[in-house]
Amino acid sequence: MLLELYSAHLGQRRLSVSSLCGGSGVPPTTALRWITTLEKQRLIARRNDPMDGRRVFVELSFSGVEAMDAYFQANLPAPI
Repeated sequence: MLLELYSAHLGQRRLSVSSLCGGSGVPPTTALRWITTLEKQRLIARRNDPMDGRRVFVELSFSGVEAMDAYFQANLPAPI
């Protein structure tokens, strides 16, 4: 989930809760539990869709972006 949200952040795309759950490859209840856990850790945030009150978007928080940036800087080889 964090990787998909990071990709969306870099591509300036928004992901709905349902699309994030569907793309996670786990049962929806498990995905929703993880979304709640990540939100409690302040790595992600939910935002209501102003155009459609039924839809909620999920995005990385500032802390989530920093954590993903740090992970990739520490684990990817430097470009040549």
